[in-house]
This record gives sequence, structure tokens and C-alpha cells, in this order.
Amino acid sequence: MELDQMKNLWNKDKGNTPPEISLEEQMQIHSPLEMIRINMKTEFWLMIFTLPLLFYGFPTATGDYNVRVIASFQIVLSLCFIIYFYSRFVKLYKLLGKKSTNTNYDLFTLKTQLLISKEIYISYYISYIPLAFIISLIQIGFHFDKDYHMTLFAVSLLISILLICFIIKYWVHYMYGKYIKEVVNLIEELNGVEGMPIVAKNKTWFEKSQDYLMGKYGFRGNIINTVVWFVMMYFVFLACLAVVFTLIILAGVLCNLIDINAFNKAMQSLD
Repeated sequence: MELDQMKNLWNKDKGNTPPEISLEEQMQIHSPLEMIRINMKTEFWLMIFTLPLLFYGFPTATGDYNVRVIASFQIVLSLCFIIYFYSRFVKLYKLLGKKSTNTNYDLFTLKTQLLISKEIYISYYISYIPLAFIISLIQIGFHFDKDYHMTLFAVSLLISILLICFIIKYWVHYMYGKYIKEVVNLIEELNGVEGMPIVAKNKTWFEKSQDYLMGKYGFRGNIINTVVWFVMMYFVFLACLAVVFTLIILAGVLCNLIDINAFNKAMQSLD
């Protein structure tokens, strides 16, 4: 189906035909595209400022030579992921800045690039799961000879995985997903393809504060809004996680499934 659609669009654009997309329709598409570019620029600068925090204390946090070597390898591997992803990130940013969306073929190319980039973006965060596994092993020095080592490893890995899932679900949606969906639906509508209907929803507090701060401070307002909400949700996430863990621990202790002494040692090792 996609191949037939592509052939039809290519046949339409082979000749010197006039633009098929009106200026008004182009503006409809450029509006969500501009928000994607703004959020991409915001994320890029946030990455620049937060990147050193990801590697703080590694690999000098331990005196074990083998752990330092593995920690160094983890840093190099993380940097390779980041460099590859952001090279694609920059290419997409430049593509979205072009105004050549006046033909059906341009729109089809744009739609394909957005959908592919979204999957790469999700894969980028999923790739941090094995890295989180390595970091969790580094925290216990790759030793399971004590009971609390397993406890610390499991808690650290679980927090990392849940945080990554949280980022994929909400960060990807509010920063890019909803705008990509809007662009894709507009393109399909312009080509007479029946897409998934967009259900009108009330704006969230994040979107309301984003509109207000961007209206007042422009691009800097978007950075402020993103940082404030990310920090707030991070602490809310940790608070909810603490409540859940507390309930699990209490249930485990009452059912004699958790050794409270081993758990206390694990918590003390975090200090």
C-alpha cells in the first residue's frame, strides 16, 4: 500500500507541475513542525548542560582497576550512542527548517522521515537499558557475595528501567509525538487517505504553561517550562516510587520474604 502510494506521488511530481499544496495548507503543517524544531533545540541545549552529570564520578569513584576499566568502557559506549543519535537529530532539524513542502512528494518524504526519526528516538532511550544494567553492576563492584548487593542491584536497575519507560511515554509524547501525529494526519488528509482521527482534548498544565512562557519569553520560555516540569515530574516520580517500594518492603517483611537486616545494609551502602 505504501509502495503504491509512493509511486502515485512520484508520477504526479515527475513533470513540471505547479505546487499542489496551497499556502494555507503549508502553514497548517509548518505550525507543528516549528514546535518540533523548538523542542529539538530545547532538548539539545539541555543535553549540553546535563551531559557532564551523567558521567560524574565515573570512573574515579572506585579504586578497583577492573571496575574503572568497565566504567570507562561504559562512558565511551554512551558517548557513541549520543553522537550517533544527535547526528541524526541535527539532520532532521535542518530538514524541518526547509520550506519545500509544496508538493505531495515533499509531504510524503517529510512524513516518512518523521516516523523513522520517532522510532530512532525511542530506540535511543531503550538502548540505555543495557547501559543501566552495567551501571547497576558498577555500583556493587560486580560482587554478589553479600545479600545486600543483590538488593542494591535490583533496586538500582528497577529505578533506571522505570525512569526510562516514564521518559519514553511522556517526554516523547509531549515533546514530539503529538506534533508528529498532527503532521502525519494533515498529510494523509491532504492526500485523501483516511487516518486516525485526532480526539480534541483540553490542554494539560504543561501545555498551558508552555504557551504562557513562550508568549512572554519566546524560546527561553520553552526552556524554562521544560526544565521546571521535568524536575517536578522527576521528584513526583521518585516520590511515587518510594511509596510503592515502601509498601512492597512492608509486605515482604510481614510475609518473611525480605531480610530487614540485609535491606538496612543495602540502604547504608548508598550513603
